[in-house]
Amino acid sequence: MNDSKEYTLSEIIDIYSLQDIQDKFSKMTNLSAVTVDRFGTPITAPSNFTKFCNLLRTTKEGYRRCSNCDAEGGLKSMLLKKPIVYTCHAGLTDLTAPIIVNNVYLGAMLCGQVVIEEHKTRSLVNLKKLSIELDIPIEDLKAALNEIKSIKRNKIIDSADFLSMFANYIAEMGVANVTHAELLKETKEKMKFQQLVKDTQIKSIQSQVNPHFLFNTLNTIAGMALMEDSEKTAELIYSLSDILRYSIKNSEDMVEIGVELENIQKYLFIQITRYSDKLSYDIKIPDKILKYKIPSMTLQPLIENAIIHGLEPQNNPGKINVVGEILPDKSVLIKITDNGVGMSKEKLDMLLGSINSSGNSGGIGLKIVQDRLVYYFGDEFGIKIESSPHSGTTVYVKVPPIY
Repeated sequence: MNDSKEYTLSEIIDIYSLQDIQDKFSKMTNLSAVTVDRFGTPITAPSNFTKFCNLLRTTKEGYRRCSNCDAEGGLKSMLLKKPIVYTCHAGLTDLTAPIIVNNVYLGAMLCGQVVIEEHKTRSLVNLKKLSIELDIPIEDLKAALNEIKSIKRNKIIDSADFLSMFANYIAEMGVANVTHAELLKETKEKMKFQQLVKDTQIKSIQSQVNPHFLFNTLNTIAGMALMEDSEKTAELIYSLSDILRYSIKNSEDMVEIGVELENIQKYLFIQITRYSDKLSYDIKIPDKILKYKIPSMTLQPLIENAIIHGLEPQNNPGKINVVGEILPDKSVLIKITDNGVGMSKEKLDMLLGSINSSGNSGGIGLKIVQDRLVYYFGDEFGIKIESSPHSGTTVYVKVPPIY
């Protein structure tokens, strides 16, 4: 089996998706950004690069200095195993976040090309020296420098932490997906490894967050950053960061229902911010149930499914109710109900058939949840669905009382 040290970033990461995330990050923070491999070679197109930095890179010596500076920044962050903020060779402020998987350095995400507002670092840029050494007219440099944005230092620090979380989440997800694909290929003719494949598949599933939700959230954050002060935007970013950290935490396969609900509330906070007064929710779970355990990331896909397929298509305000109870046989039942568009009997039957089939024909999020619950607890547990047109949908999740 290949180890992560044999992978390159381009092998484990979908570059198109990475470029999309990088572009949205750059738009959200007003910072320039680029992703490089372990050798400092860019694997994405630059996002929002400043006129000043592009001007420096038009000369051979300027390009060499900028490339060396990027490589040194990535190396320092790799050695420290954390994001760092530093001053580039030209006097601008940059930051870099290392991409490290299993203690192996794969590359880095670099951004910045700004000046620090409090420290007035614009004055540190020696235009005369740069003009002489790089053979660039000083008036061109001065005009380009005047367009450089001033950023508060605390925003740079927050951006570095957020960038680090994103970079490593993407890499961890990529390694999990590649490992999963290789296991499937190797065990196709070796039935004795079937259980190993199933375990690996489950761990791979835990590292994934629906890109539909991720990208829409980033758009929401970017829009808010332009319209208001940063306090609420920061709260959104922190909630999203917590969700991503939770989703990739593989040290425990089972979590307390209370912990799962904390993650759900952060997810719903983001969605309510996005939909404004069109979405509300109510959670009523008895305290005793909160200590019982379920596989992590069981409830979030069900709530996300209710929003996307139940509430989004309608114009009326939507609501999600989460209710829990202990049944006479001591098992736990959690009901997730939405007042959305619902579905016809034919569509419901088709969905239930795909969830309970051995293939992946449809309802993949629900099927993943069902397969995991049956895998952990047996055929008598799992999800059931009730729905009718214009009357909403209810998903029942039944699990045993496990502490």
